[in-house]
Amino acid sequence: MRGAVACTLVVGLAACSAGDAGPGIEVGRALDDVGALVALGPRPGDSPAAARAAGYIEGRLRELGVRVERLEVGTVAIPAIELLGRRYREARLQTTRDPDLVVRLGPPEGRALLVMAHYDSVPRSPGAVDNAAAVAVLLELARALSAEPPRAPVMLAFTANEEIGLVGAEALAAQLGDQVGLAVALDLIGGSGDLSLNGASRLIGRSELAWLARAADRAGVVIRAPLPHRVISRAWPQAERSDHGAFTRRGIRGFHLYDRGQDGEWIDLAYHSARDTASRVQPRALDELGRVLRALTAEPVPEHDGDGYWLPVAVNVIVPRWPVVALEVVLAALALGLLVTMRAPCARGGLGLVAATACYSAAIGATIGLERLAAAGHPAPWLHAPATAELAELAVLVGGLGLATRAARRFAPWIGDRRYLAVAIALPLSLGLGCLLVGAAELAWLWLVPAACAALAPRLGRFALVAIAVGCLPGVLVLLPNQVREAAWNGFWPAGIPLAVWLGGFALAPLATLAWWLRRAGAPGPLGTLVLPLGCGLAMIAGVLVVLHARPACNAQEFLGFHLACEVSTGVR
Repeated sequence: MRGAVACTLVVGLAACSAGDAGPGIEVGRALDDVGALVALGPRPGDSPAAARAAGYIEGRLRELGVRVERLEVGTVAIPAIELLGRRYREARLQTTRDPDLVVRLGPPEGRALLVMAHYDSVPRSPGAVDNAAAVAVLLELARALSAEPPRAPVMLAFTANEEIGLVGAEALAAQLGDQVGLAVALDLIGGSGDLSLNGASRLIGRSELAWLARAADRAGVVIRAPLPHRVISRAWPQAERSDHGAFTRRGIRGFHLYDRGQDGEWIDLAYHSARDTASRVQPRALDELGRVLRALTAEPVPEHDGDGYWLPVAVNVIVPRWPVVALEVVLAALALGLLVTMRAPCARGGLGLVAATACYSAAIGATIGLERLAAAGHPAPWLHAPATAELAELAVLVGGLGLATRAARRFAPWIGDRRYLAVAIALPLSLGLGCLLVGAAELAWLWLVPAACAALAPRLGRFALVAIAVGCLPGVLVLLPNQVREAAWNGFWPAGIPLAVWLGGFALAPLATLAWWLRRAGAPGPLGTLVLPLGCGLAMIAGVLVVLHARPACNAQEFLGFHLACEVSTGVR
């Protein structure tokens, strides 16, 4: 990618220089449209406000001299949503009076690029970010493409009743699906977070991702593709909750573009609330999306050409999927080979893995007990300040483990250093292989890199501590505070599981590597004998004090009623 070369490969880079970017949209006019739609008030399906919104869109398009097709939705079969044995929605028939509004631009021949934005909102929400901002961008795109028609067919659709089951999109997919080459849903647009890709199922491969990345390069925009989102979209496309899902379900390529979060988070706590007002829409976000859409409509939708991988640490860089899988297979083979050939001497007369497991279980149990004691009935108080809670509970867990192992050593020495290393290899290796087997190559490396490093640790000499640091990688990335809050907000993080369980699971491999390193180093001197238990005790005391004195932003009742949005509904944020 020429644009990717011009940008440094640094995570968190805001954007490449937009100096060479193509034309975008008139952001001022788009903001005016956002204000006009929000002024209608909440626009739930089949309400007078939704009808006025449809009329407003038709009027704006007619001002451009663009022909608008009004497609009646009528009665639509809404499929059930079931994920991992849990049913999130029952199948039903849904009838709506609201229409879909469709604009066709460019040549009539060929399958079209379809870009969609729903114009309804949930009750009680003026729906600025969800989804007046996307409608406004689509109106401006219609203005731009009516003045400069695209060379390939493009359809723009303003869909009805998205909020109660993608009703308008389901009707659109049934009526016009055979005319669509690829469907793009615009939803949750205008936030302060990065423009991001979601909903890229197995139908979206290397050519489609490269097409999107090229458009982003030409637009001077960095698009993020969160790895957990890609895995969920590939494994469970039926769970998609934006309009592209109606097309993906029918085998028609589609994905979702959105701005990932607001106010420094990956979520927007104003979502589906009265706080979703026009003042929260960021002009920069509208400008970026407008430039990307102009670039996308300038190049025909490509034919599908194998699977692809959006590199997480690069800027708009796509590679074929097979080299990623091949590298992960090599890492797995390396770790497995070294694990199988590892020779663990048979030591007797000391404490081994069974005793270590008992100490570790006791430390986790004590941390869980502390967490539940401080929770006061709240299912997950730590979600309100995950970074503080994670550090505090990790101090309790590690401190408790250190004290338990020091106490056990008074009765017998610890033995079997290679066995701890075997645990440090086998655990991430099994998780990485599991990810590979279910097709989640995006996440498999997260476990296979630590497994390979742990397997190489005996050959690293004084650099063996690197293996311990790398072993922390899965826990650091998965338990990243924004990551945890986003997963819980979207319903993919089971809040009922104590934080201590997650910490204990992710800390096991690096702590096992540390145990191997300490056992290999031999018994500590008098200073180490004093410093280690003293440090563990101080860490445990500090962690206990932080957990017991934490004050979550919401009480249990508020959290159960509003989830994380209770932080704003109670006036805390």
